[in-house]
Amino acid sequence: NHNPFIRHIVRRTRDFLETTINPETGEPYLKKVEVELFGEKDEEAISLPPYLQEAYGYAKDFSSLLSKRVKGGGFITTLLLRRVGSTMIAGENTAIKMLNWGLTTTDDDQEDDYNDEGIDEKSIKNLTDEERSCLERFLQTIRLNKDKDPKYNLVYDLLINQGWMDKGCIIFSQYYDSALWVAENLSKDLKNVSIGIYAGGDKSGIIIDGVYYKKTKEEIKAMVKRRELKILLGTDAASEGLNLQTLGTLINLDLPWNPTRLEQRKGRIQRIGQVNDKVFIYNMRYKGSVEDKVHEILSKRLENIHSMFGQIPDVLE
Repeated sequence: NHNPFIRHIVRRTRDFLETTINPETGEPYLKKVEVELFGEKDEEAISLPPYLQEAYGYAKDFSSLLSKRVKGGGFITTLLLRRVGSTMIAGENTAIKMLNWGLTTTDDDQEDDYNDEGIDEKSIKNLTDEERSCLERFLQTIRLNKDKDPKYNLVYDLLINQGWMDKGCIIFSQYYDSALWVAENLSKDLKNVSIGIYAGGDKSGIIIDGVYYKKTKEEIKAMVKRRELKILLGTDAASEGLNLQTLGTLINLDLPWNPTRLEQRKGRIQRIGQVNDKVFIYNMRYKGSVEDKVHEILSKRLENIHSMFGQIPDVLE
């Protein structure tokens, strides 16, 4: 009655709104959308099959050789390993570009930039015969086995055998070529099912039975809202400003270095108006790989956030 402001805002945390009872309704101010995490336990991490172990070995040999003469050689190999850890096709694309130009991939949707590492491009372009041989063996191993991508097999199992497609699912990757490859393969394996792609620039569209149809981001959003799209592949361009309350599951095909990216991804489905009381999130990673180290670093960063602010995003354990 005595506030000098005609209008004012009372700011509340989400936790407050979800746990405090509104005396007028007898219900919490905001319906809680719970998150159930998968892939966090050691036994849930994907074991590296022999062919990927072999590819990792060639990549490490390449790193050792490159680091002897180029500053930042280890960074280049980390990028290569993270790319092949996303999907084998992404690793193949990176190796091809490194062999052709001596440069890492120029994927518009990836966050890494070797220029920021102070790497001498001219030195990388002049690969030695031994370095080139390591990359060629890496590439050959990937090409012989890329139809046996363990992450794709797990995605398919989650969607079909564990019912995640029925709940609606968004699958995130840092890399557009990974998202596109998974979308194309799902389209071939799931007849008459529309698979959406939501990415930066004009790369958004849908694929039906292997045929690509270009769509705007707004058209993709509308199709999800009308429940015409139950499977959506997205890069981190889709992790901001996108409401996906009709999708109840999320798969992180790969893990970004920045924990904020994970929180933004989760925020696409854990939103006011979510049709499910509980959403499922699966964080994919290979055991004993670069991704495992990323997961460990993310966990420590989130632990630091918890120690400073007393709360932690439920994006991983």
